[in-house]
Amino acid sequence: SSGINAEYGVISMTLFIAETDPNVEQIIDEDDQVRQIFFYMDSVCIIFFTIDLLLRLIVAPSKNKFFKRTLNWLDFAAILPFYIEIPLKNSSGITALRVLRLFRVLRILKVIRHSKQLILILQVLKQSCRELLLLVVMWAMGVVTFGSIMYYIEEDQESGFSSILKACWWAVVTMSTVGYGDIYPTSVPGKLVGSVVVFLSMVFMALPMTIIVSKFSRAYEEMKEPSAMGAGLPDADMHASQISINGKPDVETGGNKAAAADCKRNSNNNNTAL
Repeated sequence: SSGINAEYGVISMTLFIAETDPNVEQIIDEDDQVRQIFFYMDSVCIIFFTIDLLLRLIVAPSKNKFFKRTLNWLDFAAILPFYIEIPLKNSSGITALRVLRLFRVLRILKVIRHSKQLILILQVLKQSCRELLLLVVMWAMGVVTFGSIMYYIEEDQESGFSSILKACWWAVVTMSTVGYGDIYPTSVPGKLVGSVVVFLSMVFMALPMTIIVSKFSRAYEEMKEPSAMGAGLPDADMHASQISINGKPDVETGGNKAAAADCKRNSNNNNTAL
């Protein structure tokens, strides 16, 4: 099931992260039993992922659509390093092993497959490519512009702005509102420009994000609509159900009202004549 698949993904990622800790790594190197435990647990996870991928390939109605899905290729890339590492463990290709182990990070993406909310976020990001491109362009223009301005302002202040590249790094940190503090302006004009950069970054970065957030809200409401259907009658149907009782209209039609008024008028005239 999807829950078991996600649990195996979390276990595999936990093992991968734990192996990089210096203390755990030392224990694994010194104790063969601990090394075997880690290897067997990782092997069980990989075998489960392999069987899951093969079964999905076998039962897929269309093999072409299966191979066109990005998540399926990510699943394949996540389990492939395990089978390549086994014959290379005793070889001298340490760099190649490190690159292969990096692909193990892709196993966390298996959790995305079984989360509707995460899939929804990916779909919204895919639909918002133009807005994201606009965000990147505005960010790059601001980085280059304000980085160059700050370089010429702080060039003689010995504040760390020794080149436009370093000034652009300051602009990146400032426009993202992170503020590492490794370099910062010391002159009054530099501080004023820095204040302007912070303010404009909040404004210009927020404009494309509002579009992305609105698209996400719309997509989320569309995702909830199927579950809400069938919960009750629509307003029009409820109104229609209240129009008649026992198959007869609750109110008189226009023709019936006119006929009743004529009968009443004739009756009054007859009474007057008598």
